[in-house]
Amino acid sequence: MRGDRSRRGWLWVVAAIAALGMVACSVLVDRNRRQCVTNDDCGRLSAGSTCSEGICTLAVGKQPTCKPGPAQTSEDFLNLCTPADCIPYDNVANGVDINPDAGLIPPPPAATPDAGTSVSDAGTTSRPSCLDPEAGRDKVIYVTGSSNFPPLLAKLGPLIMQQTGYTPVYQITSSCNGVKTVFSAQARDRLMVDPPPGSRASPATYVTADGSLIPCTLGPGGVAVDIGESDIFSSSCAGTVPSSDVGEYFGPIQAMLFVVPGYSTQKVISAEMARAVFGRGGDNQKATPWIDPDLYFIRNANTGTQQMIGRAIGVPADQFWGRDRGTAANLAAELTVVASEHADQAIGIISNDYLDRSMGNLTELAYQAPGQTCGFWPDSTQSLRDKRNVRDGHYPIWGPLHFFTRIAGAIPISQAAAAFVTTVSVPEPRVELLDAYIEAGLVPSCAMHVQRSTDLGALSAYQPPINCGCYFEAKLANGVAPAGCKPCTTANDCTDQPGRPECRVFFCEAS
Repeated sequence: MRGDRSRRGWLWVVAAIAALGMVACSVLVDRNRRQCVTNDDCGRLSAGSTCSEGICTLAVGKQPTCKPGPAQTSEDFLNLCTPADCIPYDNVANGVDINPDAGLIPPPPAATPDAGTSVSDAGTTSRPSCLDPEAGRDKVIYVTGSSNFPPLLAKLGPLIMQQTGYTPVYQITSSCNGVKTVFSAQARDRLMVDPPPGSRASPATYVTADGSLIPCTLGPGGVAVDIGESDIFSSSCAGTVPSSDVGEYFGPIQAMLFVVPGYSTQKVISAEMARAVFGRGGDNQKATPWIDPDLYFIRNANTGTQQMIGRAIGVPADQFWGRDRGTAANLAAELTVVASEHADQAIGIISNDYLDRSMGNLTELAYQAPGQTCGFWPDSTQSLRDKRNVRDGHYPIWGPLHFFTRIAGAIPISQAAAAFVTTVSVPEPRVELLDAYIEAGLVPSCAMHVQRSTDLGALSAYQPPINCGCYFEAKLANGVAPAGCKPCTTANDCTDQPGRPECRVFFCEAS
């Protein structure tokens, strides 16, 4: 990696502090530092930024050009006319080599991840058993997969317990490990096991009635996995062979993001610039301001985050420059406490649910995909959480959550797995399930207008079997139902609504 020894020492201290959770952000982040006096002072940070009250900012506007509908291709969806805010990114002005044939520069050998849970260091004797009839956990569902899943599990767990009597037990591994535990023909691969003492691997956790996740022990030899959870399609994981013995069930939609510390002045990135950063290590110091790979906060090739981002920018997931931060939670914690003098040089990748938990401490970058004339946030503005640009295709880095289980015919072999999928993957979701998805920062598929069948594959128009777009936007914090959404209690309330003949989740929606 580039960077002098003092820089590496500083990063190690920040990583240790973040992992221990012992220092508040204000200790390391000076939010009173004056960044500029004139517009020229901002040019070194990002072309087109201007100085406003001592802070470098980029003007937010509308698309310089756009395409009237209807959309026929993925590029059409990316550039449909929209009232959403966006920021054009000028690759030429920012010195980005937009030659698609420019080769990638292989990164140095990966170091040991900086982060990982330290809970397992305490050993297993101090933890309760995951399966404990005396404590009310007489029926459990064993699930493993992405580190992005716990925020949603905290919302889903109480609902699953209430509806089925099963307690979810989850172990963070990775998306591709979630796939492997179900697809592999090797019995040992299908197990969840306690990490050995001193390991950075995560212990299993069970969900309580209030949504807390409590570390627990699986017992000698481990337990068979009921559900493998993944942020990505199984085909994205190396060595996965399609199997008729595996059932795939879809969950809500999740976006992957480029993020920077809250004090960073950076607001937008293009696919070409992101490729120069993560695929070329800063492009020999030309990818200003992201020229120091020690300040790239990444994951690893088995994670859905890196797989999806990699497909978006044309960088194989195992060829990313940067340092693996272990889990989404650890990445967010470390990036949050980057010192102010390095804030503009730091950049990371993360799922939108973890960003929503770190608002104010992390900032998402608008993303300009190849063929786009403007960089968009997942939401219609940087301050809203309506995911409109995910839902209509302007923001392309997203995909559904996937739940895999072994099946016989079309029926899950495990009763626990059946209890899980019949709760979280149903044609007409209950309001409680929609609320769990929305509160976790994700998008129910019934609120989507585009779809795809592979990770970052072609976009096509989508008409959900049952719409819930009105309810989705009304349910958001400070949310307001879009114009034309009429509240209802029965179908009779919708007879005067052309194209919205059904009363679905409290609004007249097209069925």
